[in-house]
Amino acid sequence: MRRFFSIVMCATAVFCSAEAFAQAQKSDKDLKKELKERVDRDCKKEAKILEKEGWKVMPGKLPLERQLQDSRYAELQEDERGEAYYIIGTHMSKGGNYTAAKKIADSRAMTEIAEKISSQIAELVKENVANHDYGEGDIEVIDKFVSSNKHLVNARLTKAIPLLEIYREVVGGAYEVRVMIAVRAKEAIRAAKSAYVSELAKESETLAKELDSIL
Repeated sequence: MRRFFSIVMCATAVFCSAEAFAQAQKSDKDLKKELKERVDRDCKKEAKILEKEGWKVMPGKLPLERQLQDSRYAELQEDERGEAYYIIGTHMSKGGNYTAAKKIADSRAMTEIAEKISSQIAELVKENVANHDYGEGDIEVIDKFVSSNKHLVNARLTKAIPLLEIYREVVGGAYEVRVMIAVRAKEAIRAAKSAYVSELAKESETLAKELDSIL
């Protein structure tokens, strides 16, 4: 009889665990569904507001609401470590024509991304110097080099993903163009690290190796 009760208790425990796991899975699925519904609902409202303000999309581009959805999902997406999957830049510029305004907006959005990456790398250097036995002078040179060479990152950024591209005509026949651009965080940071190490090697192979080990 005692063995019977032990078997029943084990079976009950297994059943409860399985049920709890299924409930957790269901809850996670429900949360994702709720998040999607909320994002879609918010984007629909935002699209209507922007359209009332005169914002449009060029022929051949995705509808405004869809672009807003893609932008929001990109902002929310995380990698396996729970960190942002994309690094995103956004800008709005005015120009005498659509092409000129868009070119400025794209360039400044990419610069914003480069600045974010440079800040991450600079912070990474600062966090790691205390854990390594590097000469104070060398670390100071590396830190200064990283902080003052943001243009290196901009030059290495590739595979930018356009998420949002809208425009409106303003007084005087000018155009305002608003863009949002994303790059995959891992790829962009890897390219930035390589750029810094390669450039610093022109001045000092030793310091380049120091920087490479820190990063």
